[in-house]
Amino acid sequence: MLYENVLKLGNVDFIDSNYTHEQWLKLRTTGIGGSDAGAILGLNKYSTPLSVYLAKKDFASFEGNKATEWGNILEDPIRQKARADLGIEIETVPGMFRSKEHEFMNANFDGLVFVDGEKEIAGSVVSGLGGHEIKTSRTGEGFTNDEVPDSYYAQVQHYMAVTGLSWFVLTVFIFDQYEGRHYVIPRNDDFIEQFIDRETDFWKNNVLAGVAPSPTGNENELDLVKSLPMATEIELDSECEKWLEEKEQLDVQIKDLQAKSDAIKEQLLMRMSASNGENAEKTTAICGRWKITYNTQVSKRVDTNALKKAGLYEQYAKDSVSRVLRITKSKG
Repeated sequence: MLYENVLKLGNVDFIDSNYTHEQWLKLRTTGIGGSDAGAILGLNKYSTPLSVYLAKKDFASFEGNKATEWGNILEDPIRQKARADLGIEIETVPGMFRSKEHEFMNANFDGLVFVDGEKEIAGSVVSGLGGHEIKTSRTGEGFTNDEVPDSYYAQVQHYMAVTGLSWFVLTVFIFDQYEGRHYVIPRNDDFIEQFIDRETDFWKNNVLAGVAPSPTGNENELDLVKSLPMATEIELDSECEKWLEEKEQLDVQIKDLQAKSDAIKEQLLMRMSASNGENAEKTTAICGRWKITYNTQVSKRVDTNALKKAGLYEQYAKDSVSRVLRITKSKG
């Protein structure tokens, strides 16, 4: 088994995967994994340091979505195709590695490969033991001919930091293009040194100290914060009052900027208007590098008043439950 060679290569322990799904998720809260690395470094647009903190403190966590579900379903077929494309054996890893030097650093990745001698893969010559990570992407955003998204780069560098591996193959399947791509990512010790310092700081001064990182305003982060348990009534400190005053000023600026943006739209529409009385349903305008379209669009909406008069509204209406944050300022 190739994973046994990693134990000889790096200063690591191995935790096998003989756990229930719930126990495995709980185990992942006891350290930082590769998928956390990009978020902690600010390189993941879907996750943030605060998102990771809330998950590690068991306040909130990402439970997955359709994208991750299909990613899991397609993992083995993508692995088999990678074996055929690259002409190498790829073994799955039956568990998780944990660094002995930095006990909070975990590595749970998709596979290991071994190249006897030298072999060229995706334009790079590799040899010996390497890792394999599988990704799926709808559009291929962030994947170029020779680059992968920053968060995935940080992820495999984290794995190499834990295991001592010197290279990884990252395979991605892009749905919209029906295309698989392979990338060789070599170990970057300078990058690893920097993010180990950052991860150590995050683990000690945030997770262990119970100090939440500052929010970033990220949409997915906000959803997690909204799901936190709330007190019935609470008196907030003076710092919160300063935040509210700052928010009030920002809201005024946003309103002003929105008005300016809307005024530009009006100017464009006036320039696009016809002087000969024509009123086309579809208008296209070219302005340098910009293309502007102004089209008639038809959408269907349910006539709720008609349903109420027919006595059908309550029969088909569904309750939608959400929590709404409202901020009011007292007069005086």
